[in-house]
Amino acid sequence: MIDDQSTREELQLLYQVTVSDLTYFKTQQWSVTNYALALLAGLIGVTQFLKPSLSSCDRFVLVALAAAVSVVVLIVLSKLQKSIEVRQSRLDATRANFSVSFQQAWAAETKGHEYFHAIHFLYAAVVIGAVLSVWLIGFRL
Repeated sequence: MIDDQSTREELQLLYQVTVSDLTYFKTQQWSVTNYALALLAGLIGVTQFLKPSLSSCDRFVLVALAAAVSVVVLIVLSKLQKSIEVRQSRLDATRANFSVSFQQAWAAETKGHEYFHAIHFLYAAVVIGAVLSVWLIGFRL
């Protein structure tokens, strides 16, 4: 429990900043995934547009670009997820210092266990997009 006004204000500020950080990082995860899927679709479009004149070397370059985009995006997503986990831990530690009334209100109902987090959906979207891109660029179009 918080014992002085200064500490109370600091913890409230930390809580607000951390919630803002969480919102930012989660928004960034979705944006990065959307841009990655748009880039992969663009590579497929380029392949379709240049289809008659594409050599095997050109296809290899486009497949390598699709793979590189996917790997970089997966790395960025995992770094953002780590930042989210740090902020969530910070929120838990901050909440532990709030009043008994706050603790009771916070614990009014439990969220339950999540088996499939949004980050898993984003990872899957990027991997599936990469596999489809490589397949369409390298073998189908």
